[in-house]
Formats: sequence, structure tokens, C-alpha cells
Amino acid sequence: MINFFKIIIFILLFIIQISFISALPAPFFNINLIIIGLAILLILTNLEDTLGWGFLAGVLLDMHSFYFFGLNIISLLVALVLANLLATKFFTNRSIYSYISLATITLICFEFIRSFLIFLFNFFTKGTYTYQEIFSFNYFLSLGYKLLFGIIIIFISFYSINYYSKKMKTFFITSKR
Repeated sequence: MINFFKIIIFILLFIIQISFISALPAPFFNINLIIIGLAILLILTNLEDTLGWGFLAGVLLDMHSFYFFGLNIISLLVALVLANLLATKFFTNRSIYSYISLATITLICFEFIRSFLIFLFNFFTKGTYTYQEIFSFNYFLSLGYKLLFGIIIIFISFYSINYYSKKMKTFFITSKR
């Protein structure tokens, strides 16, 4: 029953991303609920579950993409593995700062890996996507909007999860004096 509920939530998240958010006006279509949802899932569960959901999300995103099949799968999985490495080695406490940092790093890794793979694919196939498009002002402006909206959503989700669940509660060692 719980897995069925998770699948329904994931499909609804994907439908909202593809049909609603991509049709929003200029800065708001940069919201990436899939990456944010996977970053939240990485914090709440383990790497194996998150990689499974990341693979499913990559397949669904690749089916709606004009680029080569596997681009989103590779980008998502590598970004999630890097985020898990950072989560286990550096961001060990469960504060809002580590939560936002981890989600931001996941989003940046996904975008840079995706852009790098598109550039490599077009370089070897003589495509039209050049490095000027990757390092353009519009690319970094779009990335800035994605980060801004991602941080806002992560901030809201952190406090929502803290309010409704004990999964993200921090604990402190207190001394008795």
C-alpha cells in the first residue's frame, strides 16, 4: 500500500512538472520539482531507493526530451551519487543549512552534467549546441532562477517535514548540571 502511494505521488509530481510548470511564464518555468523531490527523498531514505526513483524519473524525462535517450538518466544518477557522498561525508547534521546545501548541490550537479553531456554529444555529432550557449548569460540566469525557486521549495518542505514527521528532527546532547 505504501509503495502504491509513493508511485502515485511520484507520477503526480511528474505530471505537474511536465504539464503545469513547463507552461508557466518566464522565471517560474525554471522550477524543477523532480530534482527537488529526489533530493528530499535522498535525505529521508537511503541511496538505493533514491537511485531507483531517480532512474524512473530519468526514463520519464528522457521520453519527453528532444535530446538523446539516457541523458537525464545519467545526469540524475551521477548527481544523486555525488549528493549522497556529500550527505554522508560532509552534511551529517540535519539542519536547514545542510538540507538546502545538499539540494542546491544536487541541482547544480544535475544541470552541469546535463549541459556537459549535451555539449559532448553535439561536439562529436557536429551539432549546433556550442560552448557559447553553455556559458551564456541566459544559461546562468536560468540556473539562478532554478536555484532560487529550489531553495524556497526546500525551505518550505523542510519545515513541513519537521512539523508533520520526526524524520528530520535534530537531536542535541545535553549535559545535566
